[in-house]
Amino acid sequence: MKRLFYEDAYISSWETYIENTETKDGKYYIVLSETAFYPEAGGQPSDSGTIDGIKVLDLLEKDGIIYHILDRMPENKYVKCEIDFQRRFDHMQQHSGQHILSSIFYNLYNGRTAGFHLGEDYVTIDIALPEISNEMIKNVEDKANERIYKNLEIKTYILNYEEALSHQLRKLPPSKDDIRIVEIENTDCTPCCGTHVKRTGEIEIIKILKAEKYKGMTRIYFKCGKRAFCDYQNKHNIVSNLNKILSCKEDEILERLNQKETLINELSVQLKKLKETLIDLEVSDIIRNTNKNIICKIYNDKNFDEIQRIAKSILEKGSYTILFLSVVDNRILLCHNGNFSTNCGFIFKENIKSFNGQGGGGEKQAQGGFKIREDAINFYEFLKEKILKC
Repeated sequence: MKRLFYEDAYISSWETYIENTETKDGKYYIVLSETAFYPEAGGQPSDSGTIDGIKVLDLLEKDGIIYHILDRMPENKYVKCEIDFQRRFDHMQQHSGQHILSSIFYNLYNGRTAGFHLGEDYVTIDIALPEISNEMIKNVEDKANERIYKNLEIKTYILNYEEALSHQLRKLPPSKDDIRIVEIENTDCTPCCGTHVKRTGEIEIIKILKAEKYKGMTRIYFKCGKRAFCDYQNKHNIVSNLNKILSCKEDEILERLNQKETLINELSVQLKKLKETLIDLEVSDIIRNTNKNIICKIYNDKNFDEIQRIAKSILEKGSYTILFLSVVDNRILLCHNGNFSTNCGFIFKENIKSFNGQGGGGEKQAQGGFKIREDAINFYEFLKEKILKC
């Protein structure tokens, strides 16, 4: 089988013969006499496209043969093949950009590339360095884009094992068979089976997005070419919207956000104090207006955390059994301070499922949640009746 993607990575359509067909699980595994469909290998995803208008579902390489997987068989033996060249060229940009980044990390900081993944949204390389500073990232990114601006030649060729060893390769050949080399002028020389652009200028731009620690190494996230351009467009739109929202220039955004964060923190502290004051008032009002040691109440305007704090404060001031329902969260709290015979957790365990709820707890406190408000109210009324009888 002739692999056209090695002869010319820019081929997007061609005509050829079907040499062989196998069927498996209702799918057709087609072997072409020549193909430009690149199968997934070396961190680069496979191509997509059509054979006589039929979508290629997947590609499989086995024992040196590339199988094109279709859900139906072409009518003709001589077929027209087309690949999604936009996807192919994107992969070429990303893969060639990866070689440049990997070579610069290696040459500047002795950072070997231990892993490479070309995803749908971004590309990652795992650099065998435990830590990479922001200064190092900027330095690598600057030098990588300098290589692009110089529009350097990228060429591929085959060497035998002995010949390959005589070259200054970034990494050793994976086997002693003939080896395909990808060489970027005055930049990189390494074994690779992927597809690449002809000159670095076609990569257009490399942008490193972030770096994070990964298994004792550093994982670098980046985008090249159109991906990087689209990423810039999206982020530019975000910045433009922030300019309008904050009524400031680009270089003032961080300062404005810091000011707003400070204001929010100050308001949060004030709000917390106000809530604590309101809770104290609520607790005093409840205790003042009750002549029993059982307190039952439905809250339409407080969440579960707030009713818990109210209950805790009440129990600190006397001996009570408390039943609260937060309609906001559809959650129920039943608790007491140990001076009562009611086993809160047992009551919940024995009955809550009958009301389509989930929950439980211990002897002195239990809580439960419900998807439907009506179920929560019904369980609340059930508990109210039960504890009033105790």
